[in-house]
Amino acid sequence: MRYVLLLFTLASAADADWRLAVGFGTAFSLPTRLAIRQQGEPDISLTARYDTRPLAEVPYYDIRVERYDRAGAWELELVHHKLYLKNRPAEVAMFEITHGYNLIVANRSVVLRGFDLRFGAGMVLAHPETEIRGRKFDETRGILGTGWYASGVAAQAASGRRFRLGEHWSVGVEAKLTGALARVPVVDGTADVPNIALHVQLGGGYRF
Repeated sequence: MRYVLLLFTLASAADADWRLAVGFGTAFSLPTRLAIRQQGEPDISLTARYDTRPLAEVPYYDIRVERYDRAGAWELELVHHKLYLKNRPAEVAMFEITHGYNLIVANRSVVLRGFDLRFGAGMVLAHPETEIRGRKFDETRGILGTGWYASGVAAQAASGRRFRLGEHWSVGVEAKLTGALARVPVVDGTADVPNIALHVQLGGGYRF
């Protein structure tokens, strides 16, 4: 039985197609509750409204690796999402998660009537940049001193249309809805930063 499973796995890998897709676009975040807690201080709580600024600093982008089988594709995707707090209260001089409110998700996708439908779940990898009550957060901490933190969980649902340009290349458009729950560090405390966003992307792909 073990050898049969091994042969099946090898055959499946040999039959599978691989594709790399890259997209650019923007996201529109819905108002969500932001809660900031610091030791010795009263909590800050507000209905947060965020800008994306897709072309500022590190641009908004999406990259996805896809492995096709007969029923659809398994995928690993990184959405480089960005948050700039617009309605900052007086205590908050800066609240940005712009080198990534990154959504790293594993997807399953299928084709239905010419549209790619995908559903996925994964994690939030966040790079907070904050200054609260005159205290600026040190961005040289986190994973290997990069300023990134494994901060929460994420999920998405998406639909897109792809147009082939020859045997290997394609272009496409996609809309996706993402939801995430994240907690990031601030000086002497934490901030709960949930996010719900609608994303619109244009991109291209290469099928190997």
